[in-house]
Amino acid sequence: MTAERFMVARIKDKKFVDGIVRNQTTELLDKFEQKFPTEDDAITTLRNVLLMTPENIHLNSFAYEPIVDMSDEHLKKLYNAVVALH
Repeated sequence: MTAERFMVARIKDKKFVDGIVRNQTTELLDKFEQKFPTEDDAITTLRNVLLMTPENIHLNSFAYEPIVDMSDEHLKKLYNAVVALH
């Protein structure tokens, strides 16, 4: 499950989700923070996802190159943190 799917599942507001026309992850994170302000660990992990993955990564994932140099290990840790949210 992706960070986006996690937030959609937790937010449980189909009308809101269907109304997002751009910056999906940002909009979802804003709503998640409003609904679950005390979930600091989840919010921190989701913010890290937002920082590390541009919105278009899913459209062109074969050509993804991070703007900031980072190790594979850093991305693996972030992935594992997202998986642990579920």
